Amino acid sequence: MYLIKQDSICKMRKFFQYNYSKPTFNYPKYIKYLSKALINNVVDYWFKQQKINICNLLKVAFYHMFLRQSNYIKDLGIVLDIFDENIFNIHDINTFIINISNLTTLQLHYSYIIEYEIFSKFLQLFAKNCKNLKHLFLEQFNEQHHHLNEISLIIKSQYGLKKFDYHIHTISGLSSDIIFTSLEFQKDSLVSLKLYNIVFKKSILQSIIKLHKLKSFEINSFHDMTLELCEILEFASFKLRKLIIKNKFCKNNITIQIIKYLGITLEILKVKYMDVKIMEKIVQYNLNLKTLDIDSNWNLSILSYLKNIKVKNLNLYLNTNSNEKLFFIRLAESLSDNTTHISFMTWKSIDKNNLLYFLNNCHNYIISLNFKHKCELEHLKVILNYVKKNNNNNLKYLRICDINQDWSVKEIEILNQIKEKGVKLAQFIDDYKE
Repeated sequence: MYLIKQDSICKMRKFFQYNYSKPTFNYPKYIKYLSKALINNVVDYWFKQQKINICNLLKVAFYHMFLRQSNYIKDLGIVLDIFDENIFNIHDINTFIINISNLTTLQLHYSYIIEYEIFSKFLQLFAKNCKNLKHLFLEQFNEQHHHLNEISLIIKSQYGLKKFDYHIHTISGLSSDIIFTSLEFQKDSLVSLKLYNIVFKKSILQSIIKLHKLKSFEINSFHDMTLELCEILEFASFKLRKLIIKNKFCKNNITIQIIKYLGITLEILKVKYMDVKIMEKIVQYNLNLKTLDIDSNWNLSILSYLKNIKVKNLNLYLNTNSNEKLFFIRLAESLSDNTTHISFMTWKSIDKNNLLYFLNNCHNYIISLNFKHKCELEHLKVILNYVKKNNNNNLKYLRICDINQDWSVKEIEILNQIKEKGVKLAQFIDDYKE
């Protein structure tokens, strides 16, 4: 392995000897976003072009160069194997730590167990010198809780942390309390909390309910949540605007209780693995929602509840079970008149006939029609006919994935006719705002 690495370095030296040119602009100085994944992809691509074996040393060297030379980094992503090439030392860290003192986003990825003293020193210096983080993303790939004291110190030392994401990719039987107790130091600023694969317990929930500024809460693939633990959420000090629940391992009565206790002030609710019982309770709780995202296996019985949920924005995640004529007819007939913005989220194009069934049977108050997939000529014809047949056309926005793609001449012609009817064409994005 050592000889292979040396051979790669030798080839790199020869390449740069014959291809060297002094840059006219000191671009590393002005780098604002530094992601190791981005550097890896670029270097890997270059290696393939030069037919040189991949060398991690070069990737780390580039990363080191940007950290050392840039004065404007705002978003930094760190994968811990950059400390595995003996490039970083305490002098390097003392040099570049000042360059990232105004960092606003830190993404810290635990790719494996790391016990390097130099990394611990880096985290300590970061906590001391970098106190302007707005967003901290922590991703943990192993069961060992290394350096959590240092990370806790980073959280506590921030002047006003607004977003915290915590992703754990293994189930160790428990989640560390120290991270959540440190979040209490940010209770006057934290507005967004995203948790993935967390093992819930009383102490963790008691810390969360103290975050009185929290507006957005996402829980994905959580474990050990009970009805008794759900009752703790009744005493939450915050008033949520957005709640996202994604958990196929969770019984629907747990999801229902979470919505019951946190849903009073909700404007946006996103539920994956929606079923009839959850929909029934959403109607019963009479939530004042503006946006509802539904992702389910699409039992047709779910659709009947839409008439009583008077949301403005309805986002539907479709699968093979929902790409049928009866589904789209029932959907159209079940839409509340208040639902004027509808999005179809699918990686596969909706059958043009199903789109026709939907538009022919739904009310005439749709303002925004959005597709998270490519629209082809036949789809555009269906939409144009829908606009033409409504004398008092209300459709104002048509959002399509890859709106800037290379359209055919005929497709451009149809798109122009749609625009002439007063419809604005735009790129589809998941969380658009009017």
